[in-house]
Order: sequence, then structure tokens, then C-alpha cells
Amino acid sequence: MLAVLLVVSWGVAGLVWKREHDRASVQERIALAHGLALHAAELRDAAPRMALDLGLAAVEIHSDEQTRAGLIDTMVGIRGYELTPDVSGEVVLSDDGRIALTGGDEMSVWDLTTWLDPKIVNKSDRIAVLKDRREGLSTMALSGDGRTALTGGDVGDTIVWDLTHPAKPIRAAALAGGKNAEDDDSVLAVALSRDGRTAVIANLGGDLTVWNLTDRSRPTRLSVTRAYPSSLVSDLRLSADGGIAVISYGDGAVTVWDLSDPSRPVKSADLALPVKSHAVATAMSADGHVILVENEHGAEVWNLDDKSRPVLTAAFDVPLADIYGMALTPDGKTALLAGASESAILWDLSDPSRPTRLAALKGYAREINSVTLGADGGVALVAGDGGVSLWDLRDLAEIVADPERAACGVNPGTEISKADWARYTGGADWSDYKGGDLSDALAVCFIRWGSM
Repeated sequence: MLAVLLVVSWGVAGLVWKREHDRASVQERIALAHGLALHAAELRDAAPRMALDLGLAAVEIHSDEQTRAGLIDTMVGIRGYELTPDVSGEVVLSDDGRIALTGGDEMSVWDLTTWLDPKIVNKSDRIAVLKDRREGLSTMALSGDGRTALTGGDVGDTIVWDLTHPAKPIRAAALAGGKNAEDDDSVLAVALSRDGRTAVIANLGGDLTVWNLTDRSRPTRLSVTRAYPSSLVSDLRLSADGGIAVISYGDGAVTVWDLSDPSRPVKSADLALPVKSHAVATAMSADGHVILVENEHGAEVWNLDDKSRPVLTAAFDVPLADIYGMALTPDGKTALLAGASESAILWDLSDPSRPTRLAALKGYAREINSVTLGADGGVALVAGDGGVSLWDLRDLAEIVADPERAACGVNPGTEISKADWARYTGGADWSDYKGGDLSDALAVCFIRWGSM
């Protein structure tokens, strides 16, 4: 009987030891994976190839939210290019992501065709400058097809540009400012409908002016409305058909305007936002039914199915001190937010009530002023004091869905040498992850298969 009891107690002790050993082993793997993910994040700028190898190894060793997010950010990060080091206050993009305008000391026109073709080594420089004899240009807009542009600023008039031939822009017309001579008509914000036929201009005097640009050389002013008597406009957004406008102000207010009758704009609603003391960034879907608005804690998603009764759909935290730029794809399902940070962050708004972080576009030393997305979310431009960067996001969905498959599909032979393994793992046992492979390099894509 005693012998039986001893055998049972040894068995129980063995099970307890094995359970504790397995638990300790799992914790070691998690710690190792998180350590590798941290090293990968630190190396993204200086050694992107090594960052990718370490990030992939981290996910292969232990896949969780932290390691997957790190690998996604690294894979997205290597898809960024510096378009120009010149300071830019604003950037806009055509729907197909091919034509871009960047605004700094000059408004520049870019053809991004070569930038989006990895086979072309020599990328094209800007193809034209929107030349104006006057200074003070600070805001711009571009139609969906990239053929019509607006530029405005301290000069008062807004210039209409014909970009049918982007390398040879034509100054088609000038849109006069406020209705009264005594108005301060410095332009604060401009917007274009997707087809380029409707323009909306907000000036310092408080006027909201709507223009018909069907004939760009002979624009027709449809209305002038005193919209904001005591507050500066910080942002202006227009739906694709020109029927809905959203205006944000320096005091934090946001208003919705019904432009279905452009000759008689009507303010249909005010968004109930927390009281703020600084500018509010906004973005709008093409149909005008989804609005993204900065708030004091992050961002809010609003539904505008009923223009007179906006409904708050979701509020979510964004790890940015302030948000200076927002962009939405026309379908309202992908958002890009940026500001006083070294990152611009992509969000999935497919379910507006549950925004989900997709990836961070990292690698900036200074704050970001403006962001924009192509119609399908495949191209992003980020502008600020550090210049303008272009991001090729055409395979973002595949990367987010399965970053391991995406990374190994591109380079299944990814390896980490013994020296690098020792350097970045702190001397973790090589054999635990190398399996029966006797080479001097660890095949990262097969870590799980070879691990014990």
C-alpha cells in the first residue's frame, strides 16, 4: 500500500513539475518574442531588413497583439518613400493616387506613376509648379480625377487651375472673395466636389461662398453666406456631390451645412463636442454620411444619414498629443490620423462602432501637418516640417490579415545568423528554436516547425 502511495505522489509531483516547467517555458517564449519585437521597433529606421527579420521571428516564436502589431508596422514602414524634404503645410491626392499637390513655399504638382512602380529606380521629380505672382498661398483642393485644382490664401482670390495636362497647368480663372468690399476675404479653406464642378470657399471675413465650375474659365458664383461671424475656420470638407459641407472652427465647434440647393446653403446641425481651445481636424466620406472629428481624447465617428440629426457612432483614443490631419477613403472605411507625433496611424472603420488600429506610418522627426489617402486607400501622403512622404499601401489588407504569410511569401529564405541571434536574444538557447537544422543560420519562417 505504501509503495502505491509513493508511486501516486511521485506521479502527482511529476505532473506539477511538468506544468510549472511548461508555464515557465511559455513565459520565456513570450518574453523573448516581446524583446525581439522591441529591438525590431528600434531598428526600423537604421536597419529595416534586420527589423523585419526580428519582427517576424517574434511573431513566429509567440504571436499575440503586440508582436503582430510590431511586424505589421515594420512591413508597412518599408513601403514608405521620401517624396521631397521640402516643408509642406498641406497635401492633396487624386482618387487614383497618381496626381498629387504639395504646398509649401510653392504649390507643386507631382505625377506619382514612377513612385508606385517598384521596377522603376529613377523616380520622377515634381512636374510643375502652380505659379502665382502673389505670395501667401496656404490652402488647396483637387478634384477626384486630378484635373481641377484650387489654391487660396492671404491674397483673397482663389485660383482655379486646369490640370488636364498636369505638367502644363493652366490658370483658368480667379474666384473673387467676400460679397462686400470691406470684408476680409483672405482664404482660410477651400473644397471641391469629386467631379470638380462645385467649389466651396471659406474666408476670414466669415463668408462661405459656393461656385459652379462646370466651365472652369467662366465660373459662376451661386451664393455667399455669412456662416461664422466670430470664429476662424480650421477645416472644410465637402461630400463628393457637393451637397454636404462640414466646417470646423478654431474654438472647437463643428457645423454641418446642407448645400443641396447651392444658392441657399442652410446650416443643418451643430456637432455636440467637448469644449476646446484649439483647431479641430475633420474628414468625410464621399457620400457625406460618415464624419471623423478630432476631440480632446482622440477621435469621434459621426453618422450623418440625417443631416439635421448627427449621431455619435464611436469615440476612440488615439496615441497622439494632438491631431492636425485626418483623411478618409471615399467609402469611409479607412482613416489616417496624424499630428504632434512621429507617426500617422491607419484605422479600420468598416464597423464604425468599433474602430480598429491597422498600422502606424512611422519615421518622422517632426510633427505632421496634413495627410491624404487615395480612393482605395492604396496610396497615402504625409506632409509636415520634415517634408512629404509617400506610402504604398496596396497590399495593406494582406499584411494586416496575416503578416507572417505576407513576410514569408516575399522572402521565405529569411534567416538570422548565430551572432545576431545571440546579440538580440541575450543568449537564448539556439537549439530550442533551431530544431534539427545544423546550419549556422536560423530559418525564421520555419521557427515554429523546428521549435520543441
